[in-house]
Amino acid sequence: MLASDITDYYFEHSQPTLNTSIPASLNLPIIESWVPLDVRNQVVIRGQIHNHPKYPAGKQLKSSPIQGYLTKSGRVFVTTKNSIYELGTPHPAFMSDANIFVGNTDNHPIEKLTYWGE
Repeated sequence: MLASDITDYYFEHSQPTLNTSIPASLNLPIIESWVPLDVRNQVVIRGQIHNHPKYPAGKQLKSSPIQGYLTKSGRVFVTTKNSIYELGTPHPAFMSDANIFVGNTDNHPIEKLTYWGE
């Protein structure tokens, strides 16, 4: 799996007006302002977490390696070994130039690829 696989899937399956048929009881964490990164032959998601029991809303995070992704009613979810997250809106800079973020970051420190605090 590559970072571009997740972004392609997101843009093909997400809907701007989300269907509210997913039960609120799922109460899943949502990653907003996200970017996928290829790191050492694995994909991780960097973004701001919301609706998570351990972290305050908007805390920046890097997920564990992504193991899969799926869609339900226009919403896109990613899974890690122990968690599932909903992908909210991608980072605005990512939306305008995905090539900045999608690619191998083994030779680049992740911090230089993020735009936190904008």
